[in-house]
Amino acid sequence: MIHIPDDFQAANSDNKDILYYSKKRLMFKNQFGINIGLLAVFICSIGLGHAAENTELAQLLNMSQVRLNNPTQTSNRPLSNEANFTSSTWLNGLPNISIKHLGSIDNSNIHEQELSLNLPIKSPSLYTSDKQLKQFTQAIVDQQRALQGLYLSGLLRQSLWDQRLASVKLSQLIRKATLLNKLYAQQKQLAEIGELPIANFLLLERELVDIDLEKITIIQSKNEAMTLFTQLTGQTDIPQDIAETARPLVGTSQTENDLTQHPLWQLQQLQQQQQMLIINSQQAGEQDPWTVSLTAKNTSDGIVDDKQLGIGITVPITFGSALSQSELSGWQQSHAEQMINRDRTYLELTNQLKILRQQQQNLLDQQALLTRALSLSRTITEELAKVKDQSQVSYEVWLRRYMDALDTESRLAINLVMQQQLHSQQLQALGISL
Repeated sequence: MIHIPDDFQAANSDNKDILYYSKKRLMFKNQFGINIGLLAVFICSIGLGHAAENTELAQLLNMSQVRLNNPTQTSNRPLSNEANFTSSTWLNGLPNISIKHLGSIDNSNIHEQELSLNLPIKSPSLYTSDKQLKQFTQAIVDQQRALQGLYLSGLLRQSLWDQRLASVKLSQLIRKATLLNKLYAQQKQLAEIGELPIANFLLLERELVDIDLEKITIIQSKNEAMTLFTQLTGQTDIPQDIAETARPLVGTSQTENDLTQHPLWQLQQLQQQQQMLIINSQQAGEQDPWTVSLTAKNTSDGIVDDKQLGIGITVPITFGSALSQSELSGWQQSHAEQMINRDRTYLELTNQLKILRQQQQNLLDQQALLTRALSLSRTITEELAKVKDQSQVSYEVWLRRYMDALDTESRLAINLVMQQQLHSQQLQALGISL
């Protein structure tokens, strides 16, 4: 708390204005001094450590996923039909029937009818590769769901921390306005009876106007964050405990190992492996089916009818690659694009993580400097309160230093919240959902 000595007296007791103003400054010290203890209580209330993971945040993520995947629970959203794709276990296409009728063009009167049922059967190698492809497809679907959860986690984290920061900024402004309003009332009363210049309380009124202007912007940000939160979860109550500092940043010194677990990285890896499986399968000719034909044939010459039943199988024989050069070039281009995308993703994620870690270090550095600045501002305000010269310039300097001390205290409180926010952002960059 700003300390003004109790035995503080005006140097010139003949100067009524200075003596009166000095007593009022002493009263102001007792009632409206900066209380570092309040800041300590605030810091404890938003402590940076938690003993266990926050299950409430996981429940919010689950609510968001349910609302996203169930259109009936989200208003103003068109209904969508869930796709249900299936494939045949052994057939590599649709069966077909061929019918033939042959008649003689001379007088032999011989007629021939043939009916065939043709079944395109998967080769054993194609059956094996299709089974592997199905496993890749399921793994890709799982990673896409994980990526969806990470995306929703990012939106939830954004809404929660934007709302928290706005709330802290707003509470600091309200506290500042409360202090200034009380001082404003005192200064105005003294100015009305001629004890102090009118400019004294006008300066305070100007500061209060700036606070009201700043509050409008902060309230808007808070409302926008609440709107996003409600759209995601359908809830209107934001939990108090949103810090994720209990969750460690895995492998902080090994960025590459961290990013290999990122859902986007995993998804691109699986897609690349799936593509290679398809390319190898087509190149080996596994996509060409074996054809099994069941044939019924009837030959008649007017005297004798010859009926036959048979079975046939057609097996493709490949030498070298079964792909044409145009097909191979298309696959090679697609594979190269996937490699570029994977490398770009790695670089973007790595760069994002490095930036966030640097920002976290900057906040730690700022915290130390803000703590020192707050102590200096307090001392400066105390010393200016002892100034004997009661000129308007001295008052303005004292008021500005006092406002600076209040602003520094607010910045320190906001800095602590931003450190928690950055921890959540790093979890997001590492691909860790709520």
